[in-house]
Amino acid sequence: MNNSIMCLTRDCSEYSHDQQVKDFIQGGGQLIQLRSKSIPNEVLYHQANKAVTYAKSYGAKLIINDHIELTHKVDAHGVHLGANDGSIAEARKILPSGKIIGKTVHSIKEALSAKKDKPDYVGMGPYRISSTKKDLQPVLSNYQFQQIVKILDPIPVYLIGGLSKDDFSLIESLGVQGLALCSALFSGKNLTDQTRLAVDKSQAYSRLTIY
Repeated sequence: MNNSIMCLTRDCSEYSHDQQVKDFIQGGGQLIQLRSKSIPNEVLYHQANKAVTYAKSYGAKLIINDHIELTHKVDAHGVHLGANDGSIAEARKILPSGKIIGKTVHSIKEALSAKKDKPDYVGMGPYRISSTKKDLQPVLSNYQFQQIVKILDPIPVYLIGGLSKDDFSLIESLGVQGLALCSALFSGKNLTDQTRLAVDKSQAYSRLTIY
């Protein structure tokens, strides 16, 4: 599995989340985070359920942002937790053994705290200001990002926030596992084509399988 790219869905009037997951997978995406902030819970459940079924049928991994209970109900591969989305300990109590649990980190202080909680991976950022996230923390310097990666080692770290398909060299320069992409995958007319371009560019920086 290519784990140097994590594809993120978003609330979009043109594509449902399950359609986005389908398009990402058809473009070669194998690690996907379903991220919704505004659609009703019942709608999100149906879309997440379809997305998980599709991901499993193609051997991809689907992680759901924020929702521990929803992750459990649809049997997704894991959950990603932000600052206010519950604790890793709570998630491990609710979810079956073996589920992937990710955590967001915005600072060195948060990295030190996350290290104690032992998430399966960390989303670190924002690297740049992003149009898809309105509640961004201050952007850190490359040196600070490198320090966070060292603190969290050996926990895999994904860089997030305003990244493009031309940023995969950051995997080497910052020492991260990979990049989390959202807006960059929606930059053209076709999600599958944009995902394929990103996956192709990521191949040169692909690291060992972590899940």
